[in-house]
Amino acid sequence: MIKKFIWVLLISTLINTSFVSAYNEIDCSTDIVFESYSCNQCFDWGSKTKWDYIGLLIDDWINPTNKDKLLYKEEQRMPELFNLNPNNVAWSQTPSSEWFWEYSEEFDALYSEDNLWYVLEAWKRVTWLQSKMWYAYKLDNNSAATNANIGLLVYPISTHVIESDWTPSIIDNEYIECVLFKSAWASEIETPEKPEKLPETGPTEYILLLIIAMILWFGVLRLSSRS
Repeated sequence: MIKKFIWVLLISTLINTSFVSAYNEIDCSTDIVFESYSCNQCFDWGSKTKWDYIGLLIDDWINPTNKDKLLYKEEQRMPELFNLNPNNVAWSQTPSSEWFWEYSEEFDALYSEDNLWYVLEAWKRVTWLQSKMWYAYKLDNNSAATNANIGLLVYPISTHVIESDWTPSIIDNEYIECVLFKSAWASEIETPEKPEKLPETGPTEYILLLIIAMILWFGVLRLSSRS
Protein backbone atom coordinates (compact mmCIF):
# COMPACT_ATOMS: atom_id res chain seq x y z
CA MET A 1 0.00 0.00 0.00
CA ILE A 2 2.85 2.38 0.88
CA LYS A 3 4.65 1.60 -2.38
CA LYS A 4 1.46 2.27 -4.33
CA PHE A 5 1.05 5.65 -2.64
CA ILE A 6 4.66 6.60 -3.45
CA TRP A 7 4.22 5.75 -7.14
CA VAL A 8 0.98 7.74 -7.32
CA LEU A 9 2.69 10.70 -5.68
CA LEU A 10 5.62 10.47 -8.10
CA ILE A 11 3.37 10.31 -11.16
CA SER A 12 1.24 13.22 -9.91
CA THR A 13 4.36 15.33 -9.46
CA LEU A 14 5.53 14.56 -12.99
CA ILE A 15 2.13 15.42 -14.45
CA ASN A 16 1.90 18.72 -12.56
CA THR A 17 5.42 19.69 -13.59
CA SER A 18 4.61 19.04 -17.24
CA PHE A 19 1.37 20.98 -16.94
CA VAL A 20 3.03 24.09 -15.55
CA SER A 21 5.53 24.35 -18.41
CA ALA A 22 3.35 23.06 -21.22
CA TYR A 23 1.94 26.30 -22.61
CA ASN A 24 1.82 30.09 -22.28
CA GLU A 25 -1.22 32.33 -22.50
CA ILE A 26 -0.68 35.07 -25.07
CA ASP A 27 -2.59 38.05 -26.43
CA CYS A 28 -4.92 37.00 -29.25
CA SER A 29 -3.72 39.97 -31.31
CA THR A 30 -0.27 38.39 -31.69
CA ASP A 31 -1.36 36.22 -34.63
CA ILE A 32 -4.08 36.78 -37.22
CA VAL A 33 -5.03 33.09 -37.10
CA PHE A 34 -6.73 33.67 -33.73
CA GLU A 35 -9.08 36.21 -35.29
CA SER A 36 -9.87 33.80 -38.12
CA TYR A 37 -11.18 31.25 -35.61
CA SER A 38 -12.94 33.83 -33.34
CA CYS A 39 -10.72 32.96 -30.38
CA ASN A 40 -11.51 34.61 -27.03
CA GLN A 41 -8.51 33.24 -25.15
CA CYS A 42 -5.22 32.24 -26.77
CA PHE A 43 -2.26 30.04 -25.90
CA ASP A 44 1.14 29.21 -27.39
CA TRP A 45 2.25 25.61 -26.91
CA GLY A 46 5.59 26.06 -28.60
CA SER A 47 7.19 24.26 -31.53
CA LYS A 48 6.45 20.71 -32.61
CA THR A 49 8.23 18.36 -34.96
CA LYS A 50 7.53 15.02 -36.60
CA TRP A 51 6.46 12.19 -34.25
CA ASP A 52 5.40 14.56 -31.45
CA TYR A 53 2.34 13.51 -29.42
CA ILE A 54 -0.13 15.87 -27.71
CA GLY A 55 -2.31 14.21 -25.10
CA LEU A 56 -3.67 14.35 -21.53
CA LEU A 57 -5.71 17.40 -22.53
CA ILE A 58 -7.98 18.97 -19.90
CA ASP A 59 -10.41 21.87 -20.05
CA ASP A 60 -11.70 23.73 -16.98
CA TRP A 61 -15.03 25.56 -16.97
CA ILE A 62 -14.86 28.68 -14.77
CA ASN A 63 -17.77 30.86 -13.72
CA PRO A 64 -16.21 34.24 -12.80
CA THR A 65 -19.60 35.94 -12.21
CA ASN A 66 -22.05 36.34 -9.34
CA LYS A 67 -24.74 34.37 -11.17
CA ASP A 68 -25.04 30.61 -11.61
CA LYS A 69 -24.52 29.29 -15.14
CA LEU A 70 -25.74 26.22 -16.95
CA LEU A 71 -24.59 24.07 -19.82
CA TYR A 72 -26.45 21.72 -22.17
CA LYS A 73 -24.40 18.85 -23.58
CA GLU A 74 -26.48 19.01 -26.76
CA GLU A 75 -25.13 22.49 -27.54
CA GLN A 76 -21.44 21.63 -27.22
CA ARG A 77 -18.93 21.18 -30.01
CA MET A 78 -15.99 18.95 -29.18
CA PRO A 79 -12.47 20.43 -29.41
CA GLU A 80 -10.85 20.12 -32.82
CA LEU A 81 -7.29 20.39 -34.11
CA PHE A 82 -7.08 22.34 -37.38
CA ASN A 83 -4.18 21.79 -39.75
CA LEU A 84 -2.82 25.25 -40.61
CA ASN A 85 -0.29 23.98 -43.16
CA PRO A 86 -1.86 21.02 -44.99
CA ASN A 87 0.67 21.07 -47.85
CA ASN A 88 3.58 20.34 -45.51
CA VAL A 89 2.04 18.90 -42.35
CA ALA A 90 -0.03 15.83 -41.47
CA TRP A 91 -1.82 15.35 -38.13
CA SER A 92 -3.69 12.29 -36.89
CA GLN A 93 -5.49 11.12 -33.77
CA THR A 94 -4.20 8.00 -32.12
CA PRO A 95 -5.50 5.41 -31.58
CA SER A 96 -8.50 7.00 -33.37
CA SER A 97 -10.73 10.06 -33.42
CA GLU A 98 -13.72 8.09 -32.14
CA TRP A 99 -14.57 8.73 -28.48
CA PHE A 100 -11.45 10.89 -28.15
CA TRP A 101 -13.05 13.21 -25.56
CA GLU A 102 -14.99 12.43 -22.40
CA TYR A 103 -16.76 14.36 -19.65
CA SER A 104 -15.20 14.25 -16.20
CA GLU A 105 -16.86 12.70 -13.16
CA GLU A 106 -16.87 16.02 -11.31
CA PHE A 107 -18.69 17.61 -14.23
CA ASP A 108 -21.29 14.81 -14.35
CA ALA A 109 -21.94 15.50 -10.65
CA LEU A 110 -23.32 18.94 -11.64
CA TYR A 111 -26.23 17.40 -13.53
CA SER A 112 -29.73 18.48 -12.54
CA GLU A 113 -32.23 15.70 -13.21
CA ASP A 114 -35.14 18.10 -12.74
CA ASN A 115 -33.95 20.55 -15.40
CA LEU A 116 -31.76 18.29 -17.57
CA TRP A 117 -28.81 20.65 -17.50
CA TYR A 118 -25.46 21.09 -15.73
CA VAL A 119 -25.18 23.94 -13.23
CA LEU A 120 -21.98 25.71 -12.19
CA GLU A 121 -22.44 28.01 -9.22
CA ALA A 122 -21.09 31.56 -9.12
CA TRP A 123 -17.32 31.87 -8.65
CA LYS A 124 -16.81 28.11 -9.06
CA ARG A 125 -14.70 26.05 -11.46
CA VAL A 126 -14.78 22.45 -12.65
CA THR A 127 -12.77 20.25 -14.98
CA TRP A 128 -15.52 19.42 -17.43
CA LEU A 129 -13.81 17.88 -20.46
CA GLN A 130 -10.73 15.74 -20.98
CA SER A 131 -9.09 13.55 -23.60
CA LYS A 132 -9.13 9.87 -22.77
CA MET A 133 -6.05 8.18 -21.36
CA TRP A 134 -3.74 6.90 -24.14
CA TYR A 135 -5.47 9.12 -26.73
CA ALA A 136 -3.44 11.86 -28.40
CA TYR A 137 -2.90 14.00 -31.46
CA LYS A 138 0.17 12.92 -33.40
CA LEU A 139 2.26 14.97 -35.81
CA ASP A 140 2.85 12.37 -38.54
CA ASN A 141 4.77 14.61 -40.91
CA ASN A 142 6.33 18.07 -40.77
CA SER A 143 8.27 19.69 -43.58
CA ALA A 144 7.02 23.21 -42.86
CA ALA A 145 9.39 26.13 -42.50
CA THR A 146 10.80 26.82 -39.06
CA ASN A 147 8.34 28.74 -36.84
CA ALA A 148 5.48 28.38 -39.33
CA ASN A 149 1.96 27.88 -37.94
CA ILE A 150 1.09 24.19 -38.27
CA GLY A 151 -1.84 23.53 -35.95
CA LEU A 152 -4.57 25.22 -33.92
CA LEU A 153 -6.44 23.30 -31.21
CA VAL A 154 -9.82 24.97 -30.72
CA TYR A 155 -11.88 24.50 -27.54
CA PRO A 156 -15.44 25.91 -27.73
CA ILE A 157 -17.90 25.95 -24.82
CA SER A 158 -21.48 27.29 -24.79
CA THR A 159 -23.17 28.34 -21.55
CA HIS A 160 -26.23 30.24 -20.32
CA VAL A 161 -26.70 32.59 -17.38
CA ILE A 162 -29.37 31.57 -14.86
CA GLU A 163 -31.52 34.59 -14.04
CA SER A 164 -32.97 35.43 -10.61
CA ASP A 165 -36.24 33.63 -11.43
CA TRP A 166 -34.23 30.46 -12.20
CA THR A 167 -34.83 30.72 -15.94
CA PRO A 168 -31.86 30.45 -18.29
CA SER A 169 -30.95 33.22 -20.68
CA ILE A 170 -32.18 32.48 -24.19
CA ILE A 171 -28.93 33.52 -25.89
CA ASP A 172 -26.03 31.20 -25.25
CA ASN A 173 -22.54 32.54 -24.64
CA GLU A 174 -19.93 30.71 -26.71
CA TYR A 175 -16.38 31.04 -25.44
CA ILE A 176 -13.51 29.78 -27.60
CA GLU A 177 -10.00 28.91 -26.42
CA CYS A 178 -7.27 28.38 -29.01
CA VAL A 179 -3.86 26.73 -28.68
CA LEU A 180 -1.30 27.44 -31.42
CA PHE A 181 1.44 25.04 -32.50
CA LYS A 182 4.41 26.06 -34.64
CA SER A 183 6.97 24.11 -36.62
CA ALA A 184 10.23 23.32 -34.83
CA TRP A 185 12.21 22.76 -38.03
CA ALA A 186 11.76 21.50 -41.55
CA SER A 187 13.15 17.98 -41.46
CA GLU A 188 12.34 14.35 -41.98
CA ILE A 189 13.21 12.25 -38.94
CA GLU A 190 13.97 8.61 -39.54
CA THR A 191 11.92 6.06 -37.63
CA PRO A 192 14.02 4.99 -34.62
CA GLU A 193 15.24 1.41 -34.78
CA LYS A 194 13.82 -1.05 -32.28
CA PRO A 195 16.33 -2.40 -29.75
CA GLU A 196 17.32 -6.00 -30.31
CA LYS A 197 16.46 -6.94 -26.73
CA LEU A 198 14.47 -5.08 -24.10
CA PRO A 199 15.85 -4.95 -20.55
CA GLU A 200 14.32 -7.43 -18.17
CA THR A 201 11.88 -5.90 -15.69
CA GLY A 202 9.37 -7.15 -13.19
CA PRO A 203 5.62 -6.40 -13.53
CA THR A 204 5.69 -3.31 -11.29
CA GLU A 205 8.70 -1.75 -12.97
CA TYR A 206 7.29 -2.45 -16.42
CA ILE A 207 4.02 -0.68 -15.64
CA LEU A 208 5.89 2.27 -14.16
CA LEU A 209 8.08 2.56 -17.25
CA LEU A 210 5.00 2.59 -19.46
CA ILE A 211 3.38 5.37 -17.43
CA ILE A 212 6.52 7.51 -17.33
CA ALA A 213 7.07 6.98 -21.06
CA MET A 214 3.52 8.11 -21.74
CA ILE A 215 3.99 11.25 -19.67
CA LEU A 216 7.25 12.10 -21.42
CA TRP A 217 5.76 11.53 -24.87
CA PHE A 218 2.52 13.32 -24.21
CA GLY A 219 2.16 16.98 -23.36
CA VAL A 220 -0.23 18.05 -20.62
CA LEU A 221 -2.56 20.94 -21.29
CA ARG A 222 -5.15 22.35 -18.93
CA LEU A 223 -7.28 25.21 -20.16
CA SER A 224 -9.73 27.38 -18.28
CA SER A 225 -12.90 28.57 -20.01
CA ARG A 226 -13.94 31.75 -18.24
CA SER A 227 -17.48 31.53 -19.48
